Amino acid sequence: MPVTVYPASTTAVAWKQPTGTSPEELFRSACSDDAQKCKMMIQSSFQDIASAHIHGSNNGFVYAAFQAYNHHYHLKVRPEDVWFSILVQLSFYINKHAEELRSLFVAHEGQKEIEIKEIGTIKTVDFGKLAVAMSRELENHVVDAQLRDWIMPDFTTTQDNDKIVAAILMMGTLQKYFSYKMTMMCGIPSVTLQGEREDWTKLRDRLDKIASWGKEPAQFATRLKTVIDYFILSFDEPTSADVKEFWNKIAHYKSGGSGPTYLSGWMTSFCFWSAEGELIRNTGFGSELAFCEIGNTTFLPVDTDDIPAGYASVPVKVDDNGTPYQTRMLAGSVGQQFTSSGGPVTHTDLRGNKIDPPNGETTGLDTIEPVIGWWMYETFDK
Repeated sequence: MPVTVYPASTTAVAWKQPTGTSPEELFRSACSDDAQKCKMMIQSSFQDIASAHIHGSNNGFVYAAFQAYNHHYHLKVRPEDVWFSILVQLSFYINKHAEELRSLFVAHEGQKEIEIKEIGTIKTVDFGKLAVAMSRELENHVVDAQLRDWIMPDFTTTQDNDKIVAAILMMGTLQKYFSYKMTMMCGIPSVTLQGEREDWTKLRDRLDKIASWGKEPAQFATRLKTVIDYFILSFDEPTSADVKEFWNKIAHYKSGGSGPTYLSGWMTSFCFWSAEGELIRNTGFGSELAFCEIGNTTFLPVDTDDIPAGYASVPVKVDDNGTPYQTRMLAGSVGQQFTSSGGPVTHTDLRGNKIDPPNGETTGLDTIEPVIGWWMYETFDK
């Protein structure tokens, strides 16, 4: 249990100095040099601090002790406070003497880039979580397999935020040997293939007929077979790396600025012909665009303006007991339905910024599926 020592018989006094009211204000007062380089605050461990009475300082531990001694405040110290002060000092020394100490930490020359990938955007991912993941990846590239465990606090007072701080300090300590990259990706949290495996093999078998209808249909069928084969493999190996990689290649949206915008990924296999039956020719794409390859099949990007309709229509004459009607029937994939999985969700505003859950809700409409439907309507007489 904690212990309290009473070094002097003085009475404690109350703090009278101003405290930070926002993460940005605290950042400016604690890290003035870095604050001048700050274009935008992305994320912080400090959230609602207006009533937390936190005063910014460029060395929280040292100045806490100094203020407590000189101005008669009670002082609380956690093991993490001391340990992190030690780690920061070591970080300064190691970065100064990086080449002298290189063999103690790594076996490579120069800087090796370490990359961590996460589904989301810069506004929604948890960068603290990514820092911890980065420290785990670093563990695979240093000569001392116990280094990360040695750095990470595991005291009775250790909280999740302390592990994030330790991870960032580890990254900083080894920055002369490594560079760090955090990549945000679009992605699907889960995919549920409805029906049975047999249904998908039946669908796959039906593709054989298409190949007999000509050169273009044969090309169309080849691409579709590659895709459906992975649908079937998803039933056999749902946790395999190949299956997960396949689903992460489903679609990628790339803005062309003032020019065209493109869709890439294997979903473009369902955008082979226009509504007029013309082959959608994927020409004029720069090398910077993502060409999706799965096995020996290449899926080319499609201009989003060229994405064809997911439905077809047909004129139908109707004779209603002698009264003629000119009608049209339309059917296909015409929407998306949103439902809740019942699991926890991240709430964002329309711009993708992470927000607090409305009314404290922890669930939401987090599941999407295509909607199939049809209409019949009377047309204007011609």
